[in-house]
Amino acid sequence: MTEKDENNLFVNIVKGSFLLLAALVLISGFVMPYRVTLGIMAGGIIAVGNFLWLRSVLVRIFTLLPNNAVSFNFSRYILRLTVSAFLLYLLITSGKFAIVGLLIGLSTIVVIIVANTLYFAIRKGG
Repeated sequence: MTEKDENNLFVNIVKGSFLLLAALVLISGFVMPYRVTLGIMAGGIIAVGNFLWLRSVLVRIFTLLPNNAVSFNFSRYILRLTVSAFLLYLLITSGKFAIVGLLIGLSTIVVIIVANTLYFAIRKGG
C-alpha cells in the first residue's frame, strides 16, 4: 500500500471516496430504505465522476496556450455543470432515489478532501 503524501493526493482522494462510498452503501443497505441506498450510490458515482472529469479538464488546460485555456475552461465548466444538473434532475424526478441519499453520496468527495487536509495539517504540525 502506498503511503499518503502530496505526490499521490489525487489517487488517495479517489480511492478514499470509493472506499467511503462502498462503506456508506453497505451500511445503508442494512439500516436504511433502498431509495436512500440507491441515492447514496448514485450521488457518490456522480461526485467521483465529476471530480475525475474536472481533473482531466484541468490537465488539458495546462497544456493549452493562455488565450485558448480560458474559453476551453469556461465551455467545459458549463458542460460539466449541465450534465451533472441533468443527471440529478433525472434521478430526483424518477422518484426511485431519496434526495437525502443523493446529498450524502455527493458529499463523499468533500469528506475525503477535508479528511486529507486535516491529516496533512496534523502530520506537518500546522
